[in-house]
Amino acid sequence: MADDAAAAHGAPPAHGVGVARHRGPVRRAGRRIAYAAGALVIAAGAIAASTTAAPVDPVDPSGVAMPTSDGNGWHRVFSEDFADPARTGGFEAAYADRFSVYHGFADTAGTGRYQASVLSAHDGVLDMRLRTTKGGTPLAGGIVPLVDGQWGGQTSGRYSIRLKSDDVDGYGVAVLLWSDENVWDDGEIDFPEGALGTPAYLNVHCLQDPAEKCVHHQTQASLGDWHTYTIEWTPSRMSFLVDGDVVGTTTESIPTARMHFVVQAGSNEGRPPRDAAGSLLVDWMTIDVPADGATPQATLPSRGATAPEQGTWVAGTPDD
Repeated sequence: MADDAAAAHGAPPAHGVGVARHRGPVRRAGRRIAYAAGALVIAAGAIAASTTAAPVDPVDPSGVAMPTSDGNGWHRVFSEDFADPARTGGFEAAYADRFSVYHGFADTAGTGRYQASVLSAHDGVLDMRLRTTKGGTPLAGGIVPLVDGQWGGQTSGRYSIRLKSDDVDGYGVAVLLWSDENVWDDGEIDFPEGALGTPAYLNVHCLQDPAEKCVHHQTQASLGDWHTYTIEWTPSRMSFLVDGDVVGTTTESIPTARMHFVVQAGSNEGRPPRDAAGSLLVDWMTIDVPADGATPQATLPSRGATAPEQGTWVAGTPDD
């Protein structure tokens, strides 16, 4: 593994080279196959409808503006709506005070390589343009938000991101919380995760055995449409929301170590087709931390759905 990942801020890459720990659905022969591992909680959930019909404009390209307030015991420490344009290959310099950028080492699947040149900002979005070089190397993109310009994570927080992707064979995305110490046993939270253009998954890796997933859930949100994904991480509960609706909540395998927010897109298992190319687009992202003296609570399911005091609830289970 190259040591120049985010060298300016000392950020380690999320996951070791070639270790496909968060592999999402993989397409083969026109079929979409979801990989599951270990003792998983699997359910077919229900979420809000796609937002593809929302109006598009240069200020709010996804049709939903970035929230400007926090509240409910949370305090906003980071927000970005990518209003400042940055040419292809120029994102790292233009946004150096706001993001640490992955560059020069293999992606999680081990077949692609992170390059800052895949990143640009235009029309109010971050564009990760994934493709294969003439030499046959699939290109990947990865960024870590910098809170107050400093690299490093939190021990609880609320993380929201609004994104969509093209349908690109052989490529996937993982938005995750990852250990500041780059230690898998500290925990791993992936949401959303999946092959580009396919359903978004929620994965919580077990602290006792991170190769297993204590929560594994396919949502009804498509990565091919604009959706807002939120992770609420408190010491006693984590909840996961799509467009403001809870799709899962758990009191198990909650990390206690410092974790940072990561957005990474790259090759899935195997090599993508040479002609596969397309974008992961991010309209905005925010990070909140507990306000001084406050103990924010993770959101519970609404509409009469009951979350257990202990354990895991995902949309569509008998607890719904």
